[in-house]
Amino acid sequence: MLTTTRRAALISGLATTGLAAFGNRAFAQETGAVGAAVDQFAQDVMAAFPDQPGLGITVVENGQITLAKGYGVKALGGQDRCDANTIFGIASNTKAMTAALLAMLVEEGRVEWDAPVTQYLPDFAMKDPIVTKLLTVRDLLVHRSGLSLGAGDLMIWPAPTHTRAEIVAGLKHLPIGGQFRGGYAYDNVLYVVAGAVIEAVTGQTWEQVIKARIFDPLGMTNTVSSPRLVDQSRRALPHARLGPPVRGLGPQKVLPFDASFDAAGPAGGVNSCPADIGKWMQVQLGRGLSADGKRLWGEVQAREMWKPQTITSWSDGPSNENPARPSMQAYALGWYVQDHRGERLLWHTGGLAGFISYTGLLPGRKSGIMIMTNAEENPVLRSLRFGGPDRLQGRSDFDWIASSKRVQAEADAQTIKDAAAATTPKGGGAPPSLPLEAYAGVYRDPWYGTVTISVTGKGKKKGLYVSFDKTPLLRGKLAPFDGETFITTFEDRTQEDAFFTFDIKDGKAVSALVKAVSPLADFSYDYHDLRLTREG
Repeated sequence: MLTTTRRAALISGLATTGLAAFGNRAFAQETGAVGAAVDQFAQDVMAAFPDQPGLGITVVENGQITLAKGYGVKALGGQDRCDANTIFGIASNTKAMTAALLAMLVEEGRVEWDAPVTQYLPDFAMKDPIVTKLLTVRDLLVHRSGLSLGAGDLMIWPAPTHTRAEIVAGLKHLPIGGQFRGGYAYDNVLYVVAGAVIEAVTGQTWEQVIKARIFDPLGMTNTVSSPRLVDQSRRALPHARLGPPVRGLGPQKVLPFDASFDAAGPAGGVNSCPADIGKWMQVQLGRGLSADGKRLWGEVQAREMWKPQTITSWSDGPSNENPARPSMQAYALGWYVQDHRGERLLWHTGGLAGFISYTGLLPGRKSGIMIMTNAEENPVLRSLRFGGPDRLQGRSDFDWIASSKRVQAEADAQTIKDAAAATTPKGGGAPPSLPLEAYAGVYRDPWYGTVTISVTGKGKKKGLYVSFDKTPLLRGKLAPFDGETFITTFEDRTQEDAFFTFDIKDGKAVSALVKAVSPLADFSYDYHDLRLTREG
């Protein structure tokens, strides 16, 4: 996620001069030309990045779906090809749907955007009682709560056993690392709270509400609220590079399909396909009016969801290396908003294990693109997320494929250096100061729960074993690394390993700080937010 700030002074000039320059050319095109251009571009991207297993792409062009197609295969090495009904995880693209559900309830007078969350969830609490009192429904959606980037995500990732109620309850223990409404830091847990608000107001589960109020009215028959509900015969399988030396490098591999995302559904649980997602794009571009004339929400709430709320970044605008670089970017209600070559662009990305996706809408053209992928291939998504909106504007004057290859090569080279530095003991690999038994015990962080460290084996085979007790995938060996720092080797090698650094008092470990080993580890492995204290 972008965390730097960018200057806003250029946005008005770009928005006025750019729209005239690019808009007339695109609107003059025959309907279907954009879909055809994106189709060809997608084929070019697949040819340029042969390790990408599959894609699903949808284009809405002046309100009409002109492309809904699958590319490649559902699983690397397989023959089952992706098509318009192949289902991908769309992850955080779910957030705009949760925001839309709240907008409908606001329109009905059942929720107020600026009412405190405690009005609907009386037991809701943040660590700071002042933030608890002031936090509104709107604040839940716009990443300005003061929580740090990805705070609390170990309650939703990878495949934990926390319930939705436990996630909400855990917030009162999460440290607030920033200033309330004082800046931007992306989070997922507050969207889980938003789902809980929907449940409290409607008396139904978030899953029931999203199906009844979005999927069913739009005829999204292959779209579901959880990976657990995906039709096995239609799903694309997730892929990633698992090293060496770290995840994100090395050969492409098929990952196990993770079906356990129910608790965090409002933040990222939806799975959909190219044929269905176009209907969602149409109702967004129609400002709440579906393609067949159903009104899901009104124009007032449509404008409210697209209104910038939290500035996320700004810059000097387009450059030779990135002609689509925005002068300003902000977060609205479930959407990012920025300028793209002189026009307003609404967008969001999504990422889960083995799936990354992107939605981009140009409201002034009633046009948009949705890209779903079944691999963690950043250059593929980057090529399409910039080249796609370019083609919505009727242009293809920048080589995003070559640019993305160059950017990725530079990033990979830096990652190799950073990974080597991270795994080189600064203390020369000194042994721990105490016997292994002194580090064993049950450690607790009140927002996450317990982490148990035990001694296994005898003699030369003696070692430590760590278990994140609410997360079965995070279990494995804990070996000495450098003095009081130990390193995990999780049994599930798709997971990100972690360093444990213990604090010693009176001859035993009393607490531990944790951080990811890999410099590429997703922020949702928020080990660094744990403050583990030994029990007993």
